[in-house]
Amino acid sequence: MEMPPVGILERAALNAMPAPRQALCGSAVVRAGHGGAGRVNSATWLDPEDEADLPARVQRIEGWYARFGLPPRFRLTPLSPAALEPVLMARGYGRTGETIVMVGALDGLPLPDGPAETAEAPDQAWFDTTEGAAGRSAERMAELGLLPALLLVPAAWVSVRVEGRVASVACVAADGAVAVLSGVATLPVMRGRGLARRACLASFGWARSEGARVACLQVEADNDAALSLYRRLGFREAYRYVYRVRM
Repeated sequence: MEMPPVGILERAALNAMPAPRQALCGSAVVRAGHGGAGRVNSATWLDPEDEADLPARVQRIEGWYARFGLPPRFRLTPLSPAALEPVLMARGYGRTGETIVMVGALDGLPLPDGPAETAEAPDQAWFDTTEGAAGRSAERMAELGLLPALLLVPAAWVSVRVEGRVASVACVAADGAVAVLSGVATLPVMRGRGLARRACLASFGWARSEGARVACLQVEADNDAALSLYRRLGFREAYRYVYRVRM
């Protein structure tokens, strides 16, 4: 499988997780929600050559976040200008949240080994499971609640039930040939039974039906269990990113 360019993956990921507020500052996409998810509440550059007036632009972005009482956060990817990180360091920003972006081909993946429900919008059971499984903050849950109304690209919410209870969930969006998987979570008492794998495979099957040929996902670098699952499904690392936040 030929690895899609970083720019295509970054744009697909932004489309799959829209923010309630968004503005452009040159090639930087500045997004703000309720202060929950990093991708929804950070500035991401899409052009490594876009480094004019970086100190002034960083200060301007800081002011945007201050208007809403949110801490400024900058997401550094391979598309960030090389000069951006030193500017942030000089302003007291530390590194956090190292994340791996993985990519895999959808063709050839097996069918789920059991039933999984796919819906056009999440129901309360989906929300209850993602909150209980991942321990999400109230701010993150508020952002998830807005997601169905904000999405422009096709998306699906996947639920795996055990004895009538939703035990594992996932969300997937299809941006043309690229699908973006997110929100994979399993209730602690239900882990180790292959339910997350089933939710992923159901998500990928839906994405194939929408015309996607590859999928990408983002996983924290220290999440060994998730990394092992995705590697077994044929996913491999494309690149990494980190956040810079004021310490």
